[in-house]
Amino acid sequence: MKKLVLGVVLSLVFLAACGGEESSSDDGGSNETFSISYSTWANEGEPAYLGMERFKEIVEEETDGNVEIELHPGNQLGSTVEQMEQVKLGTIEMMSSGDPGMDEIEYLALPYLMDSNAHWTAVLQSDIGQEWNDQLINEQGVRTIGTLPRGPRVVSSNVKITKPEDMAGMKIRAPAVDYYVQTFEALGANPTPMDFGEVYSGLQNGVVEGQENPLETIYSAGFHEVQDYVINTNHMYKPAFVTINEEFFQSLPSDYQDILLSAAEEGQAHAQEKLKENAEEMKAEMEEEGVTFVDPDIEAFREATQSVRDELGTKIWGEETYNKVVEMGQQDLE
Repeated sequence: MKKLVLGVVLSLVFLAACGGEESSSDDGGSNETFSISYSTWANEGEPAYLGMERFKEIVEEETDGNVEIELHPGNQLGSTVEQMEQVKLGTIEMMSSGDPGMDEIEYLALPYLMDSNAHWTAVLQSDIGQEWNDQLINEQGVRTIGTLPRGPRVVSSNVKITKPEDMAGMKIRAPAVDYYVQTFEALGANPTPMDFGEVYSGLQNGVVEGQENPLETIYSAGFHEVQDYVINTNHMYKPAFVTINEEFFQSLPSDYQDILLSAAEEGQAHAQEKLKENAEEMKAEMEEEGVTFVDPDIEAFREATQSVRDELGTKIWGEETYNKVVEMGQQDLE
């Protein structure tokens, strides 16, 4: 009898030991916990931030809470430049912003080069895009794991604009970056750099006659309160980039890495859906407040900025890669 009891006990111990090994993954991921500080310029409620919340929800659920994500909206942890430096140093793990970390990606925002946010994704997921991401990883210690969509950049103005000639001599606030400045010079306007915090009063007092930004930025900043028109120029698409510290990413078990990548895609799709919903709501509200939306001659704007695309695109990528990017930026994604 004693031998029988002992045999049962030994069998149970053996089974328990086997069960313990099976419960842990080969790379030990199920027993490890990780914390991610994820910073952004976006404010709570904005489509991009809603995409980040979806990312957090998926990651925490699919890792059974072993990966916890703390979101920091509204540049709480510093400017975009400061946040990028923190990600590089590893003092925070992730950020999303309009700064991709390298010119080769940044200049995909050249006027009328990308036909939509989806075209950005297509380029970044291509062999060329992967080369750029590898370069980011090797040279700066960060990688892009996805994007968060923003609306196309449009112009707000106190004059009706239907063609480039209507912008002749117009003082328009634009960022002090060459492709912004050269774009509006090509359209005949007078691009005027101005700190974003001064734009509302600048428009109100006539220091500048117009400005350009995604619709959600125009709405949240209240520029429509001091402007009569929104011109649907859609002259640039530029999403936010989801950036993660490479050393931290490699410290994650492979199954957690896959979860982060998949969650980034779902977060992007969620943000795109909310962006479309919000755009319709914002437009309706702005029209009720007296703003007129204008659909200009897009082809005329595209032709007027051809030299900007050609000059800067060739300078950044070389002619061969530039031609490939042009083709990908306008391809049929249906």
